[in-house]
Amino acid sequence: MATQGYASIGVSVTINSTELNYVTKIGDIGGAPSDLDATCLKDKMKKQVPGVQDVDAFEITYLFDNSAADSDYRVLKALQDDGGIVPVVVTVPDGTSFSTTGYINTVVNGVGVDELIEATASVSLQSDWTVTNPSA
Repeated sequence: MATQGYASIGVSVTINSTELNYVTKIGDIGGAPSDLDATCLKDKMKKQVPGVQDVDAFEITYLFDNSAADSDYRVLKALQDDGGIVPVVVTVPDGTSFSTTGYINTVVNGVGVDELIEATASVSLQSDWTVTNPSA
């Protein structure tokens, strides 16, 4: 019988073979196709067919730290500076993994009083998400 939901505890995000340490939030995985109008003059109702998948950049919010060579910010900033396309893998508690590729950009978010410093990494996707099911 299937499990009735999973907590977000244990979700991992790996970028270019490096698992991020302090991720607090991830964006949506996947997207809906754009709608292409296929309505003809004889039609009595508007018809649409699916077009290309329309997705925004995949965003990862993480706690800022730049104190060590393997800190999330330093690793992501180096990937941004390199400018190449890198693999991204998100694994959820049941063992399902979602894989894609993209360009990395990271920014330090604004900060207020009594808040942790956060940063956001954006992945400009270059491939569709591939789902790998958990082994049973």
